Amino acid sequence: MQKRISKIVQPESDIIRRCRNKDERAFKILVEMYLGYAYNLAFRLVTHEEDARDIVQEAFIRVWKHIKNYNSGILFTTWLYKIVINLSYDHLKANKRKNHIELSKADEKSILVSGNPDTGRMENKDLIRKIRSFSKELTIKQRMVFILRDLQDLSVKEVSQILNISEGAVKTNLYLARLYIREKLAISEKYGGA
Repeated sequence: MQKRISKIVQPESDIIRRCRNKDERAFKILVEMYLGYAYNLAFRLVTHEEDARDIVQEAFIRVWKHIKNYNSGILFTTWLYKIVINLSYDHLKANKRKNHIELSKADEKSILVSGNPDTGRMENKDLIRKIRSFSKELTIKQRMVFILRDLQDLSVKEVSQILNISEGAVKTNLYLARLYIREKLAISEKYGGA
């Protein structure tokens, strides 16, 4: 008879407490819990897989080094997102002239328009490519607000905390980003190009 091993799920606060005591196994659990979220955010910001992996790796190194400074009064994800955002921001500033366009397999599968599935996939790949391309033309602040709010689906309050700006500034930057992308999509549709 085989023994069933049940996975014991620990509360996040216990895992973080263990990480503060430099428990490497607890840190591995923490990384496994949030790796996908951190990568998704970094990739959406820098739109390059290898750069996103480097940013996430550096983010978790910083988490490990500075976990004792983590304020448990805020969500861990907010703190992690802030680290990823800051690293992505630095990367974007350093590589402002580079233009990487890659499609995320997750994004390709996540949106499918009605009708012929093959046509829908092609239309959505094109739309995703255009939105990514146009979002690169936004100011860095507008781009980060747009990605955190519209693509990561965070609340205005969370975006405000992560970017260290007022909720009003989040709303203003989001409005301007959406307006710009809508206008660029309309022009692209009218003239049939990106």
